[in-house]
Amino acid sequence: MSARRGDVWRIDFGEPVGREHAGTRPAVVVSADALNEGPAGVLMVVPLTSARRGLPSHIEIDSRSSGLDEVGYAKCEDLKSVSDRRLVHRVGSVDSVAMAAIEQVLRYLLDL
Repeated sequence: MSARRGDVWRIDFGEPVGREHAGTRPAVVVSADALNEGPAGVLMVVPLTSARRGLPSHIEIDSRSSGLDEVGYAKCEDLKSVSDRRLVHRVGSVDSVAMAAIEQVLRYLLDL
């Protein structure tokens, strides 16, 4: 399986610790394809939620273009590094507008 930047994948996040996400849920791949396809076997993802909380760090993901069953929200404050073995299946991809918004929030949150 080869994930690409901007793809939406169902990912098995496993057992939670504290308030971490658990189980299988969708996430947007945000790491560069060089990392995604490299020998490290890891990628960076932003988990999605269906709960609209109105937070500036949550970016709306349209269900029509992403392959999701309903509108989702990319929780940019929950950026995670995961093993590529946690990938379950590809759902779709985010559009360029949503990806640009995710990138902007990540730059702000990471002070880049």
